[in-house]
Amino acid sequence: MTNAPTILLLHSALGLRPAVTRFADQLRERGYDVVSPDYYDGSVFDDTCAGLSHRDDVGPAQLLKRVRPIVDQIPEDTVLAGFSLGAAFAQRLAADRPDARAVILMHSVAAPRDGAWPGQPVQVHRYAEDPFVAESDLVALGEAVRGSGASFEDFVTPGKGHLFTDTDLPDGDEKATAETIERIDALLRDSRHTTARG
Repeated sequence: MTNAPTILLLHSALGLRPAVTRFADQLRERGYDVVSPDYYDGSVFDDTCAGLSHRDDVGPAQLLKRVRPIVDQIPEDTVLAGFSLGAAFAQRLAADRPDARAVILMHSVAAPRDGAWPGQPVQVHRYAEDPFVAESDLVALGEAVRGSGASFEDFVTPGKGHLFTDTDLPDGDEKATAETIERIDALLRDSRHTTARG
């Protein structure tokens, strides 16, 4: 793929699970250079409560601090993507990287802190009922992204749950995961062509 962007893919509070690696590999098969750091230093969890406990024990600020040296080494137009906690970090990093090709938020959304958005296109991928996604945050983010002149896509998988992209877990959904990868690829291909045209 010509001019394919790098993708920073950040894992959830459950750590760098096999599903994250599979997801990254499927994006690589489409020609992307995917960077998926293990900012949990090898800790992996099957249970959400255990993962969140580890997140809180280390501290979100400390975890994000582990990611930043990696971010400093990747191109400015790198796509910022993540699952749940990783999505929260991707959204936070977007404020400092206005040239990012896109921001992909899977299973997590936050309202912009100051109501503004730097101008990157955004995709959201979520269950219709996700305990970690508030409708008010979705509305606020969508308004901010569109207000910046960028596209905002909210892809909703029917049902109730959280990490549908981890097909080894009870909430996993293979069809929705495959569709998510296709939709990310479609956005980035369109973004690539737009960039190439100037």
